[in-house]
Amino acid sequence: MMASSQEELVEAQSQIWRWALSHLVSLSIKCAIQLRIPDAINQHGKPATSLSQLVSALQIPPSKTHAFGCMMRVLSTRSTGFFSVQQRQQEEEGEEEMCYSLTPASRLLLRNEHLNQASLPLLHFHPAMRDYCSVLDTWLLEENDEGTNNDDNINKRTAFEVVNGASFWDYLAGSSGPARELKGLFYDAMVSDSKLVADALVSSAGGEGSLLFRGVRSLVDVAGGTGIVAAAVAEAYPEMKCVVLDLPHVVEGLSARPHPGNLEFMGGDMLESVPSADAILLKWILHNWDDESCVKILKCCKAAVSGDEGKKGKVIVIDMVMSEVGVEDDLSREIQLCFDLMMATLYNAKERNEMEWKGLFDAAGFSDYKIIRQIGPRSIIEAYP
Repeated sequence: MMASSQEELVEAQSQIWRWALSHLVSLSIKCAIQLRIPDAINQHGKPATSLSQLVSALQIPPSKTHAFGCMMRVLSTRSTGFFSVQQRQQEEEGEEEMCYSLTPASRLLLRNEHLNQASLPLLHFHPAMRDYCSVLDTWLLEENDEGTNNDDNINKRTAFEVVNGASFWDYLAGSSGPARELKGLFYDAMVSDSKLVADALVSSAGGEGSLLFRGVRSLVDVAGGTGIVAAAVAEAYPEMKCVVLDLPHVVEGLSARPHPGNLEFMGGDMLESVPSADAILLKWILHNWDDESCVKILKCCKAAVSGDEGKKGKVIVIDMVMSEVGVEDDLSREIQLCFDLMMATLYNAKERNEMEWKGLFDAAGFSDYKIIRQIGPRSIIEAYP
């Protein structure tokens, strides 16, 4: 092994420092959400808000002004990009001061923003989510419950379960205060994500959106929750019959809420059967299931779109297609890798690359598939029976 130059050693140390301190960036984002800093800048009504104006609006004590300014600068670097910053001369005092304005990322944190994404960062700072990451070292070395080498007894507990005493889904079903809080954050995060994805799917109804739903007269959104995506599709395509399939307790009472006339809710189990339709939608469902369960779900979906008299539909999967090893890292790939780690430690599941998706489609009996396009780190895949 060749000795590193002094320059390389310093650069390596800087890299270690960067990631050792990266939690401060995440904590600063959490703080910005909870203090409603984006709203304070937005309500100021001018292109940029000075640090002193923010301090006053948020009622930051004078003794904390320096620390607050430090945090704002952390959130305004090129790599974080939550605020843009520039130095301006203040008319009253004639002194220069740092002034901040919103970026696309911080606009998604505005309280009244329709596509608000604040719940996802807050979800990952919930103690139950934060603490399980601290035991990865002991969890990775843990072989089984019995202390034996019998493969049948291999410990399948997730890292989340080691810390919280229950699987993620069982924890959400709990009645404790922390469990209720986590459940609220989780479902809020899923709803906010569904709104953004729905907007991406139907906002180009004259272009890519119409191609995705061309010839589709009926759609079933499998595990579609409260129907955010299905409702958006139903409104964009009033001639299409849309159904949300989810567990009975999830869809109970949803039919009584306002919804498009061409949308209905149905209780059921995707592991057993799926209603027939021209298209089945699986939005961000399969990544937290193991391969065997995914094949089972896909077989039910294939049966639902196989149709009569030779007419066949398609299954639309919205999920991550992991970039291959060797592909240059970018933001989407870094997010994919982090989600892959989260799926492994939270559910004993995984994100999949294209060959792994092909393996699932082949095992479920599909004849072909096509990756249509990307929505950020995720892709839209069409699978054909």
